[in-house]
Amino acid sequence: KESRNLFISAVDKLLEMQDEVGAFRYDFEWEYYLTKETYKPGWVSGMAQGLALSVFARAYNLTKDGRYLAAGNKTVDFLVTPIEDGGTMSNLKDLDPSLTDYIFFEEYISKPHNYTLNGFMFTLLGLYDWKALNDKYKFDKEKVAEEYFESGVESLAKVLPYYDIDGFSAYDLGHLTFDVRPHI
Repeated sequence: KESRNLFISAVDKLLEMQDEVGAFRYDFEWEYYLTKETYKPGWVSGMAQGLALSVFARAYNLTKDGRYLAAGNKTVDFLVTPIEDGGTMSNLKDLDPSLTDYIFFEEYISKPHNYTLNGFMFTLLGLYDWKALNDKYKFDKEKVAEEYFESGVESLAKVLPYYDIDGFSAYDLGHLTFDVRPHI
């Protein structure tokens, strides 16, 4: 019971941190190593959205509290917003124009895209958790999380070989899009 109460308290704090469009914005400056750009407070990350989505799925499953359902839906809506419109979703066109139809959720927004692997995968886990919740409770008639999860898995299958550097994994694809040494 104590663990449950601590979890719900943390989820309620997370609710307070979500903005009106469903984003979780970092409130500190951060220098991105690839671009040396300083991200100003208010920057967003697909990874943060995905992790929050996992939390809301678990909170709703545990409590059936509609606040967590609403917050999760807002999180998904923001997550699938293209970067050009202020969101975190891009595509693989910066690797090759033939890959434009493959989606990608950016952990760090940059131009060109950097395709950070762990951030993308945590985002997919969040979408999976929300999809699984919908499979159980049938609240999302359009199956948005399922659609984007499945599209994201297709993208992951397509892009995963790009991260292989002689048996090591690149952290991101900056070595291809920024022409720098791989971050392994």
